[in-house]
Amino acid sequence: MIIVSGRVIDFLILVACFITFYVYVYWAERGKTFKIRKIPALEAVSEVIGRAVEQGRPVHFTSGGTGSLSDALAPQLLAGVGVLSHISKTCAELDAKLVVSEVHPDLLPLVVSTIETSYQIYGRDVPEDTVTYIPRGRTYTIGAAALIQREKVAANFMIGPFTHEAVFLAEAGSEAGAMQIAGTARVNQMPFFATVCDYILIAEDIYAAGAYIQGTPKVLGTIVGEDPFKILMFCLLIIGVILATFNVTWLMDILNM
Repeated sequence: MIIVSGRVIDFLILVACFITFYVYVYWAERGKTFKIRKIPALEAVSEVIGRAVEQGRPVHFTSGGTGSLSDALAPQLLAGVGVLSHISKTCAELDAKLVVSEVHPDLLPLVVSTIETSYQIYGRDVPEDTVTYIPRGRTYTIGAAALIQREKVAANFMIGPFTHEAVFLAEAGSEAGAMQIAGTARVNQMPFFATVCDYILIAEDIYAAGAYIQGTPKVLGTIVGEDPFKILMFCLLIIGVILATFNVTWLMDILNM
């Protein structure tokens, strides 16, 4: 067996992650309750949509212009759909007009069924012009921005994997006078959202948001199961900084095994 230097600790941490997640999911399925902190962006959804209703203007949602359900960005797309479920239920309850710009052909059926399910809860039919499919690329950026401004939306939700279109859609929403809630796990786009939007879900917050909304044991278990490793990484970071200050390398030697 060949042991690759620098991968032993990574492998042990991976195994520990699987075990921890399994334990937390096991506890959740057997009735143990976990408390997830309140997320300001989600707490504000009803307020933002209510403001749109008062103004008689639509609510817009988009999940970004990149990724698919078959690549590494799939979790962000599914997290966006989880938030869309909450948004569409609130729109159906408050009788707000919802417009959706969707670029992912493989995600489109899930988006449509999510909205239909939300509206059926309140005995309402989904208007035919609710979901607009826009092809990928610059067409999506221009088309979604034009839809935001043409509809004069009062609320703009952008949750999912975004690339260059983040700044364009956020600016389009700002020019339309919309309150904006955005979230992505793509680090390069977070500054644009943070600058323009009223609320932002940063990185893993979009996954926690899905768990917060769905409340299913497996999802809650995996989210809460991350906490021990966050604490561990934070402690290692602090200890590492202190040791490096005094030129002590034993911790780095262990982590490089």
